[in-house]
Amino acid sequence: MKKIHTALTLLLFSSLSLSSFAQNFETESEGDSYPLEINSAEHPCISAQEYEWIEKRCAENIQLLGLTNNERGTSSTSLSFPLKPATALTDCGYYHVSAGVDQNTATGAIKDYNCGTATYDGHGGTDFSIWPYNFYKMDNNLVEVIAAAPGTILYKSDGHFDKYCASNSDTANYIIIRHADGSQANYFHMKKNSVTTKTVGQTVVTGEHLGFVGSSGNSSGPHLHFEVWSGSTSATRIDPFSGACNTLNATSWWASQIPYNKTEVIKASVNTTDIVVPTCPTTETPNEATSFQIPFQGAGLTAGYAKFYIFILNDTPGINVNLSILNPNGSVFNSWTYTSTVNYKTSYRSWSKLLPTTAGTYTFKASYNGTVCSTTFTITTTTDISDLKLPAVDFDVYPNPANNIINLVYHATSEGQVEFVLVNQLGEILKSEAILNRANVSSYNTEHLTSGIYFWKLKDSKRTIKAGKIAIVK
Repeated sequence: MKKIHTALTLLLFSSLSLSSFAQNFETESEGDSYPLEINSAEHPCISAQEYEWIEKRCAENIQLLGLTNNERGTSSTSLSFPLKPATALTDCGYYHVSAGVDQNTATGAIKDYNCGTATYDGHGGTDFSIWPYNFYKMDNNLVEVIAAAPGTILYKSDGHFDKYCASNSDTANYIIIRHADGSQANYFHMKKNSVTTKTVGQTVVTGEHLGFVGSSGNSSGPHLHFEVWSGSTSATRIDPFSGACNTLNATSWWASQIPYNKTEVIKASVNTTDIVVPTCPTTETPNEATSFQIPFQGAGLTAGYAKFYIFILNDTPGINVNLSILNPNGSVFNSWTYTSTVNYKTSYRSWSKLLPTTAGTYTFKASYNGTVCSTTFTITTTTDISDLKLPAVDFDVYPNPANNIINLVYHATSEGQVEFVLVNQLGEILKSEAILNRANVSSYNTEHLTSGIYFWKLKDSKRTIKAGKIAIVK
């Protein structure tokens, strides 16, 4: 994990424009395919034994609850989307379809409802994988599983381990809802102890909380396996999506069907340094920030620069994403374009870009195909030296404003050593000089510095003991 740090403890305001430096250390696009966690025929979401168990329990409870054991006829259950972002989740998107229902019954051959291959052999449901930061979202309850239609709780299971990445024989945390027309929806792999406290026989309404996305049971990573049956056995399985290759049902069961393989930017973020995406099931470290204090130094970055990330669903060659950093008044501080040369289901791209130095709220915007995904961040500064509450010390830097020479004057009665540090607005150290605790006068040549505001501090081995700013005027 990367450690986030700043180069300075002194953070001061300046109105000096640094837009002329905007290209000095900026990087070209960096990124890759975002790691996918997808089940397979050898690692199915639900095993044959578990299907058998579910069918048996459902049949028993249908009888115990006095429900009619019928299959969907002419009545219609319209399905709403079974996931919902938590209030704290402000991403433009938060999931992708990692696998659909396999429409090809031949062993070793696959086909999804749209005649593509977004499935795996024998898969009986639709897998909605949450991303990016799959486990971070899971750990922080950022994606909720909700009822796609009203119905009666037919069976549920909870309390099982929820951070699996490979094949196992453990039971998933799940719930099964039976609808009024005899159809049922199965919601699998939920987070441990998150399944609704309602019991078998109680009812739920559309949009009601059922749990949080997890990775319990035979799961390769945090996702919801959503499976719909027109009756109470897996033999009545349907594919809720309408498509040319759906042989299980003639029309869509969705109230509003999501597009197939739509390209979109689902997240834009400003980061203090690179993201950390370890292998499953370790939680990711986004290193995102919504506020930056100037001067700023990010780990592994050029002073004054931050990382600007976008996450793309169905990144394909030739797409163009227009990116910009907007000033508080809406004008453009910086802009660039990403043109894809890759073909990834899920991807991330990043750039090292200079941060503004004037206090205010800025916007990082990504535009693709008429749709905008954006995030805001603030630049803050300290405008008053008294805010630092530093002790009185006999030290001065003069003249101020200065031209080609600044003088340092320091006197103290105690023995010891302090350090004088001069930095620019990017946080880059221009001078660092040790000074003994005695009457001392020294000079520093500033001929090489351009006009602008610079910051200094005096510190001992433990803390900053005095700080200030100086103007260089040529």
